[in-house]
Amino acid sequence: MFKTIKQSFLLLCIAMLAFAVNAADFTDGKHYQTIENDKSETPKVTEFFSFYCPHCYQFEPIAMALEESLPKGAEFEKSHVNFLQGLPAQVQSNLSYAYIIAQQAGKEQQVTAQIFDSIHQKKAELSDIKDVKKLLELNGISEKDFDQSMSSMLVIAAEQKMQEQQELFGKLGALSGVPTFIVNDKYKINMREVKSQADLEALVKYLLAK
Repeated sequence: MFKTIKQSFLLLCIAMLAFAVNAADFTDGKHYQTIENDKSETPKVTEFFSFYCPHCYQFEPIAMALEESLPKGAEFEKSHVNFLQGLPAQVQSNLSYAYIIAQQAGKEQQVTAQIFDSIHQKKAELSDIKDVKKLLELNGISEKDFDQSMSSMLVIAAEQKMQEQQELFGKLGALSGVPTFIVNDKYKINMREVKSQADLEALVKYLLAK
C-alpha cells in the first residue's frame, strides 16, 4: 500500500513538474497578448467565431475538445461576430440569434454542427431568416418559439452582449478576425504559436491561473 501511495505521489510530482516546465515556456507577446482590459471576475475562455468563417468550421472540433479540458469552475463561451465582409451585419446577426435560442433550448451543439454543415458543406448561405427558422425547426425549435424568443429580453440582451464584446475587443486591438480566443477578458491567445491540442490546453490553463 505504501508503495502504491509513493508511486501515485511520484506521478503527481512529475505531472506538476511537466506543467511548470510548459508554463515557463509561455511568453507574453509571443504565445499570448496581454490586453489593456479588466480581468474577468470568474475564469472563462471566450471564442469569437462566425458560422460563415471556414477556419472556425475547421476549428470547431478543437474548440469542443478545449471546452472539455477546462478545469472545474472555468466557463467556455462562444461569441458570434457580425463583422465579416461580404454579408450584411443583420444576416450574420440572425445566426447569432439562432445560436442563442438553440443554447437556451439546450440544443446549441447540434444546431451549431448543422449550421456549419449547411454553410460549408451544402453551400447554403442562410441569408434569409426563413431558412434559419427552418433549420431550427428541424432541431425541435418551432417557428413560433423562434419568433417569441427573438422578442424576449434575454435573447436580445445576449445578442447585444456579443456585439458589445466584439466592439470592445476590436477597439482594444485584440479582435480583428476569427477564430479568436481570449482568456479571462485579459489574454488573447496567439494561435500561430500553438503547435498542438495539448499546447493549447496547457496555455489556456496557464492563463486561467494567472
